[in-house]
Amino acid sequence: MNPDKENTVKPDVAAEWTAAWRTKCPDNCKAFLVPAVDLIEVLNEMGILGDKAAKKAQEKASKNKLDVRAYMAIGSEDGGPVEERLLIVGTQQIDGVYRDIINGEIDGKSAGLNDDPSSGIYDFTSPCPNLCDDDSILS
Repeated sequence: MNPDKENTVKPDVAAEWTAAWRTKCPDNCKAFLVPAVDLIEVLNEMGILGDKAAKKAQEKASKNKLDVRAYMAIGSEDGGPVEERLLIVGTQQIDGVYRDIINGEIDGKSAGLNDDPSSGIYDFTSPCPNLCDDDSILS
């Protein structure tokens, strides 16, 4: 795992956290599939990706059948509070199934998408509450 990648979670820790979610919330969904093109549109709208870069990224995501999965999880980081979390992984559609990309691999085989992969499991979320926009129509 590349230690320079921010907010990555080790696969064994991620597995523990997602198992904790499934134990505590057995009747709730365990993950969401998020179209990569939608995330790219959000980054473009925020000005993080310019129009040309966003278009190129969307074309690559579509061509390679790439999307993102957000797993529900519960866990504690470095002895901090136990919190609800979203763990994000890339996916690639293979034979109609969106396969998780972890450590640059899909089912133990190189995904061939990145020469310097990290764990591929990211936790960069902060739960709401407490970090909510109380004035949003969505809160």
